Amino acid sequence: MTWVQMIIYGIIVSSALSLLTYWVTKKFVLRKMNRTIMKAEHNYQQQIASLQMQLSGKVNVLEGMVNKLRLSNQELTRLNEIRSKFMSIVAHDLRQPLSSIQGFASVLMMDNPQNVGNNDQMALNNILKATDNMNMLMADLMDISMIESGRFKMDGQPFNFNALVEDVVTLQTVNAQKKGISLQKYDYPISVTIIADRFRVSQVLSNLIGNAIKFAPQGGRVEVSFYADDKNVTCRVSDNGPGILHTEKERIFQKFHQSDNDRNLKKQGWGLGLSIAQEIVYAHGGDIGVESAGLGQGATFWFSLPREAVPTVEVEKTDQKVATA
Repeated sequence: MTWVQMIIYGIIVSSALSLLTYWVTKKFVLRKMNRTIMKAEHNYQQQIASLQMQLSGKVNVLEGMVNKLRLSNQELTRLNEIRSKFMSIVAHDLRQPLSSIQGFASVLMMDNPQNVGNNDQMALNNILKATDNMNMLMADLMDISMIESGRFKMDGQPFNFNALVEDVVTLQTVNAQKKGISLQKYDYPISVTIIADRFRVSQVLSNLIGNAIKFAPQGGRVEVSFYADDKNVTCRVSDNGPGILHTEKERIFQKFHQSDNDRNLKKQGWGLGLSIAQEIVYAHGGDIGVESAGLGQGATFWFSLPREAVPTVEVEKTDQKVATA
């Protein structure tokens, strides 16, 4: 066999081996790989189907929870509307009998002016005090009801802020004297005119001064001052009372919140005044807050109003600080 024949023979053998290798690979290896791939794909599809079923179940659960939450919100809205209507009805309907009780008690006291210290006079005096407190509660409930129903309106007109502070302090002086408290007003040297609802602003200041007198100790002091710039007027009411915890500052303007510092004082109010004051100030586009170094350090309540507030404002039912014209 010549070397040429050997080369040809080698080529033939190599070709035969290559074909055999290809055939074996295709016959066995590739078929096995295909089976493996098909099995993996089947397992993957089963996993996807299982996950889809689990996801579908969770979606159904979530949809059920969303429906329950929607129904709960609807029920809460309905109950809140009922509560607001109830507060309005109670506040309105109770005013008439309270006025009658107050009127009859006043007439009875006038019919027997002598012997002021007797038991009958003392009882009549207590009735008058109780009806005064109830009338104040009715007024607060009416304000809260109007705020929550979006009917709380401000009537902005120009007025002298110095005169308003003087009038409110004069009215509160009687309450301060009953408790032996020094009510000090610091006059501002310049006449300040602002555009706002005078009655509502006086309501804010009366509430802050009244609270300061209530919480100041017997024989304590309450100081009232204000200052102004070109855009705003800021009023401050300070007392040397029990002070306010830092954690309480965030809640003190919430409806029905009452301080736990003095349980006896807690019984004297309903926790509505500061919430209403905040709504009034916010309706004018102003701000309100409190400062206190802690328990036993007294407190300073302040509010700031723009000197040219929106002339007529209607307070919408909202939890945010928003004034709408």
